[in-house]
Amino acid sequence: MNVKIPLLSRYFSWLHNDAPESPVEIYPEVSDSFESSIPGISIIGDLTGVPLLKFAVESGAQVVRKISAKRGTSRITPEQNSATAKTSAENSSVYDVLIVGAGPAGISAGIECKKLNYNFLILESNDPFHTVKSYPKAKPIFAEPEDLNTTSEVTIQNGTKESLLSDLQKALEKWKLPIRSGTTVSQIQKIESGFTVHTENGESFPTKEVILAIGKSGDAKNLQIPGEDLPKVYHRLFDPKDFENEDVLVVGGGDSAVEAAIAISKYANSTKLSYRGKELVRPKSDNKDRFADLVASGKIDFLNESIVQEISDREVRLTNAGRFDSKTGSTDSKKNPVQDARSQVIPNTSVLVQIGSRTPIEFLKRIGIRIQNRKNVWDWIGFAAMFLFANVVYFGNASFYGIETYGTIATTSLFALIGLGVPLTIRLFQKRTELLANGWGIFRNSYLLIAALYFCLVYVGGRYFGFLFLGKQPGFHYTLLYSLTILTFGLRRMKLRPTRYIRKQTWTLILIQIFPLFLLPEIILPFLGQNGLLGDGNGFLLTQVFPYGAYWNAYGFILAWPLNMGIFYNTGITTFWLVYGLLQTFVVIPYLVYRFGKGAYCGWICSCGGLAETLGDETRTKMPHGKFANRLENSGQWILFFATIITLLKLSEIFLTPWFPITHVFGSIGDGGKKIYDLIVDLMLAGVVGVGSYFLLSGRVWCRFFCPLAALMHIYARFSRFRIFSEKKRCISCNICTKVCHQGIDVMSYANKGTPMDNVQCVRCSACVVNCPTDVLSFGEIK
Repeated sequence: MNVKIPLLSRYFSWLHNDAPESPVEIYPEVSDSFESSIPGISIIGDLTGVPLLKFAVESGAQVVRKISAKRGTSRITPEQNSATAKTSAENSSVYDVLIVGAGPAGISAGIECKKLNYNFLILESNDPFHTVKSYPKAKPIFAEPEDLNTTSEVTIQNGTKESLLSDLQKALEKWKLPIRSGTTVSQIQKIESGFTVHTENGESFPTKEVILAIGKSGDAKNLQIPGEDLPKVYHRLFDPKDFENEDVLVVGGGDSAVEAAIAISKYANSTKLSYRGKELVRPKSDNKDRFADLVASGKIDFLNESIVQEISDREVRLTNAGRFDSKTGSTDSKKNPVQDARSQVIPNTSVLVQIGSRTPIEFLKRIGIRIQNRKNVWDWIGFAAMFLFANVVYFGNASFYGIETYGTIATTSLFALIGLGVPLTIRLFQKRTELLANGWGIFRNSYLLIAALYFCLVYVGGRYFGFLFLGKQPGFHYTLLYSLTILTFGLRRMKLRPTRYIRKQTWTLILIQIFPLFLLPEIILPFLGQNGLLGDGNGFLLTQVFPYGAYWNAYGFILAWPLNMGIFYNTGITTFWLVYGLLQTFVVIPYLVYRFGKGAYCGWICSCGGLAETLGDETRTKMPHGKFANRLENSGQWILFFATIITLLKLSEIFLTPWFPITHVFGSIGDGGKKIYDLIVDLMLAGVVGVGSYFLLSGRVWCRFFCPLAALMHIYARFSRFRIFSEKKRCISCNICTKVCHQGIDVMSYANKGTPMDNVQCVRCSACVVNCPTDVLSFGEIK
């Protein structure tokens, strides 16, 4: 027993291949048109999740143009506008647009409002460009991405903090925008004509539209350790010269921390940077190069793999500290025995904490804006409804094959689903204004409701009234709805993301689902068989491929073992299916994975992946990330092991019984295991949990955590040549690639390091590649 546990642990460790496990940053839900979950409130700038000044100013310009298009307002030049109209707009009691935040994004939006002659106002809690003004002196500014040509009147160029401020001030002076400084917004209330924006000083401003440009640099994150409240601890760097002749410890590992250490090292008596990681991966390459040079020259001491435990008046205590070797990029304990200790105390007079800031989530939640991956009671009620519907579909479908208990489960779930309809109907009535404002939302929800009603009627009619709609069993209608859903939501996906890759991938998924996985087994083969067009009963097709009219075997052309257990777990298995199944599972799929990665099957062929990439495309950001989710991935390996055991038991009965009669017992044991497998894996995990979780935890819950075929391909993928490559210099650590990953992969960690991503979970969906704002990622093969 003591031997097995380490071996098992090593196996899972080998499979995960040291995959990073960082969590995803939390942002508000924002549409492609910058609209929040509340129609009429838009979000721009850093709060969208893209920390680039060029994107910030461009989002400000674009959102006002989209508001204009929505309201049917055309641009009005000053020459076309009379002085009377201007006076009337200024005196209006309701603003057309109210902008919260006077940073680059807010000012860019204000300029567009000025062009349109909108009656608008900008509210700023401090003074315009306060965040930029708080940058350290001479902080370098990178106008990235270089190939993005903005349409905003606010220009962003490479330079320093001072040159950026000069350009921003010039734009502000030129356009003379109405700004109320020192005005903090406390609440935004929905009213019939739009919104009322309330401030902390008791003022209120009625407006038709609200644009939030408040950025994400809210309260600085704390270390939460003793001594952090001492006067010597700072969370913002204004002037590096303030630390002249000080012993300074900078804490952090991003661009802000590295830039601060570089700037301070010119004036401080000693400068140290404490970072919990082994090496810096997030800073831009220029910053890393400058930092490495200063470390090599002894101007900065890099304490990698260190954690600050306590701060006192004249010193700081750290644990797990190491000494950085600038040549190797690793810890060298031989250079300094003191540094190798698990705990060390260093002399110190000032500490600068640069570990980021908290997004103003509480303010957004108070307004009522939905936050990514934050669940409320209605999310759980919706999950319960979807879960119950999945019970009706899968247990109802299974009950038509002679298992009465399944029918009872389906019927009970149906009545429970009807009971949930009351609170859901009330909720829909309460949200009718928002629903009517979103055309796609109306269509999507209507489609899902009609599909649910359709199958429920099919089930009830067949089970209790002996009525088979179109003369078909519920399995036919389930496959029909499955195919129609992939087609409908696949067209939507291609419209939203019209890249060549996504078009080819989505059309492939649609066509495979419609023809070999629906028309062939459900319509074409039965028609041909009934009309004698498949040959006589002794022919190859009806003895080897579809014996006794088993047209459902056609699913095996696409769905491989062990996803489709029927390939091998079949008493009447024929030579054709034995050979075909072995070649498919152990030759063709391994080759595809070796050349093109696991996604060659999961992302381009499999019907489960087809539904996930179409219906589940909108919910891909809901996939859990982090250590627990990564550990849960091991579930698929256990299911694969169980599927292998019961399949081998069945095959031993089929092929060895004539010589070894005792193997008949093995078959009986396997049959018992197959019943457990059918109930827990096929019905509960693949059907109920996998489908029921679509809108709560993303559409790839089954694929990532439980699918035994995916688990088998994880083994193949460890030898694959497929990789996602990254151009490290272009990475801005925005975390978007990680956020949109349907498989919960921490893509940004690979991009930060510039290492090819070899995570076995990748399904080649291209979401990280397509959504990267600076074109960092690309598909490729290692040579």
